[in-house]
Amino acid sequence: MISTIFTNSCIHHNAYYELDKIECPTLIVGGDSDKIVGSNSSVEITERIRSSKLFIYKGLGHAAYEEAKDFNVRVLNSLTR
Repeated sequence: MISTIFTNSCIHHNAYYELDKIECPTLIVGGDSDKIVGSNSSVEITERIRSSKLFIYKGLGHAAYEEAKDFNVRVLNSLTR
């Protein structure tokens, strides 16, 4: 039951047209080898959020946040600016 709800929400939820309402500085992180949402999705999100900064990891996929050794430092640096 829960997996069905989760699956449906992943397939049908679309917040794309709400992204332009985000006003705070936002770090967008992606991987250029993302096979789940595609590498261009991070670029599209960045284009919708005015005060966003994009960083793409070369050679990493959807789990760049787990794979990149410097991910936590990069996020911390973004938060302390």
